Amino acid sequence: MFLSVPDHRGFCFTQAFQSIGLGLATALGAALAHPGRTPVAACGDGGFLMGMAELDTIRRLGLGMLIVIYNDEAYGAEVHHFGPGGDPLDTVVFPETDLAAIARGHGCEAVTVRSVDDLGPVRGWLAGPREVPMVIDAKVTRDRPSWWLEEAFQGH
Repeated sequence: MFLSVPDHRGFCFTQAFQSIGLGLATALGAALAHPGRTPVAACGDGGFLMGMAELDTIRRLGLGMLIVIYNDEAYGAEVHHFGPGGDPLDTVVFPETDLAAIARGHGCEAVTVRSVDDLGPVRGWLAGPREVPMVIDAKVTRDRPSWWLEEAFQGH
């Protein structure tokens, strides 16, 4: 919602495949296709966990990529699609996971963000040489879906 892109080649929406876990791989491809740009991957925590093996490739290639993980401790789309109908959600929610620690284990810079005040390390990374990826583990609520997901589920 608050991200912008420079032109039509600056945006890839992997949800068009109706699959999760493709965000990092897509961002990696975009980074290699346009090496003069700073790639930004916006992933859900479930999708990130599915595709986090790509962190090794991203780090090994020295891609200065910004990876934002919207961490609601669940497969959020499933929570918002099936929860209102009363379906059990025990298989689509999971315990808190320190995704920043996992990213640091891969050699990335990483920060957990719960408020705007936590973004200081990101500002430093943006100002620096960006020789390694920066991962933002953004803790978000699952009380309400994103605007586009809410719109997509109308009438389902």
